[in-house]
Amino acid sequence: MANEEVRNAKAEAKAAKAKAKAIRPWYQKKRWWVIVGLVIVIIASVSAMGGGESTDDQPSNNGTGNTPTTIGTGIGSQDATDDIVALDCGEVDVLGFRYPSVTVKNNSSKSSDYWITVVAESSDGSTRYDDAMIIINALGPGQTMTEDGLPFTNDLPAGAKCRVSEFQRTAS
Repeated sequence: MANEEVRNAKAEAKAAKAKAKAIRPWYQKKRWWVIVGLVIVIIASVSAMGGGESTDDQPSNNGTGNTPTTIGTGIGSQDATDDIVALDCGEVDVLGFRYPSVTVKNNSSKSSDYWITVVAESSDGSTRYDDAMIIINALGPGQTMTEDGLPFTNDLPAGAKCRVSEFQRTAS
């Protein structure tokens, strides 16, 4: 009998604890805090990503003379296209590749990394022939650097123009 009474007392205590837990206000339950935390993380991530595309239709200083186009900022938080000093499609080497190059001046107050996408397209911009990636790491404030990119692997017809399609600047 004593054993059964102890079991009943434990069961009643457990039931009382479960009932007290069940009648808590909704904001004291863990599952709601997890959901609220996830929503906050998602909102912070989306706001940190920014718009992703620059809507500035002003001509960029890319040195190609092409018509103005929108340049994406990628993961960069600000439009840094003023950092582009010059852009060159490159000359065909003995293997038939062209290595585009870009000259960049860091106009920010901190050391920056750059990820630049250069596209080769027809002079009217209606046909895209190829693209190449150029990366510059840890460029100090006020420093200027010219860097060759990965080669264009497709043959570019005469009259093809190069332009920057994406220009990302992030802190080093």
